[in-house]
Amino acid sequence: MKDKVEKQYKKWAETYEEDKAKLIEKYGTSYEEFMNSFLTLCELKSNMIILDVGAGIVLTSIAIAKALSGECRIQAVEPVNEMIEKAKMNIQREGFDKCIHIEKGRGESFPYNNGEFDLITCTFAIRHMEIEKALKEFKRVLKTKGKVVIADICAPEKWRSTLGRIITPVMQFMISRKYKGEMRSKILTVEEWKAIIKKSGLRVDKIIEFPGKRDPEWELKRIIVSMRKGAR
Repeated sequence: MKDKVEKQYKKWAETYEEDKAKLIEKYGTSYEEFMNSFLTLCELKSNMIILDVGAGIVLTSIAIAKALSGECRIQAVEPVNEMIEKAKMNIQREGFDKCIHIEKGRGESFPYNNGEFDLITCTFAIRHMEIEKALKEFKRVLKTKGKVVIADICAPEKWRSTLGRIITPVMQFMISRKYKGEMRSKILTVEEWKAIIKKSGLRVDKIIEFPGKRDPEWELKRIIVSMRKGAR
């Protein structure tokens, strides 16, 4: 599966910025509105130490750096070489060489110390990971009372109905004809997200849902989930 995901994102490297915005806006939400909601949940503060996982071409890292006027340290990790090369060009173009650094890596295992980061972000990448393993690793490298904010696609609850269990594999197959890496990606419902986050030892802080506009009960949603480490 990882090979198919990497092939998908290798092809995507050159057009990813435009395509990401189009895929969000296709379901009735502007990219700007979506990212504003994401950054709000990040509760950004100057001098934060941030880990951006599955960073792609570092769109999220750059948005955070702009919001903080470069007063932060962002470590981005990305498994696909083509994305990393495009990311480096984007970092240089935006003038954030001093605050954004990218290296090759995966979300299930980091070479970083326990409790190193104030904030971990992950946009449209965690469904391709071993999610439980990744969340536990996020928790390990997160500071006490640190925060994780992820964005991804989400299955409506109807997908878990009797009819949904018949239809959704067909829908996922149709999507995978264009995006090969999606065939086995883990598209969870909101309730499944809550359960898996609880199991990881993190706690849900807030979930924002962006349902499809044409057929909300059946169309994929976009969601943003913020979670915290430590007691309330």
